[in-house]
Amino acid sequence: MTVLESIVKDLETLPASQLAEVANYVSRLNPERRRRRLTVLRSLAGCMPGKEGEDFEKAVRAGADRIDSDE
Repeated sequence: MTVLESIVKDLETLPASQLAEVANYVSRLNPERRRRRLTVLRSLAGCMPGKEGEDFEKAVRAGADRIDSDE
């Protein structure tokens, strides 16, 4: 039995909730996922012009400051 066949056999015994966790984990391992996410983020950069974008950026930065200060 190959490694892949063994993994699939084990997966077949898992409940749906655990399969979802496994799928999420495997997806995060895929290096292509990061490239796709960055492409999408870059395509959205600047999509909130003017005051709305500035307010959003301030809110994000304020939240990031709170996270950083907890370290």
